[in-house]
Amino acid sequence: MNIVVFALVVFFADEEQITSYWLNQKHCLSDARMLSTRAENYEAVKAYCKPVIVNPEEVTVRGYSKNGDR
Repeated sequence: MNIVVFALVVFFADEEQITSYWLNQKHCLSDARMLSTRAENYEAVKAYCKPVIVNPEEVTVRGYSKNGDR
C-alpha cells in the first residue's frame, strides 16, 4: 500500500538527496529549516520538503505506525 508523505530533500555537492520521510509536514519543515539556518560549526545547507508517494513497508516513515498506533 502506497501513501503520500513528505520527503526531506538536502543538496550535497550539487546533488539532491532524500534524507528522510515524514508523515507530518510540519515536522519535515522543522528539520529543513534547522538545516537551512545552521550557524554552528558548519555551513547551512539547502533543504526543503516535497510530497512523494512511498510504500511504508519499504522505507522508514517518521510518524507512521504500521499497525495504526500513534
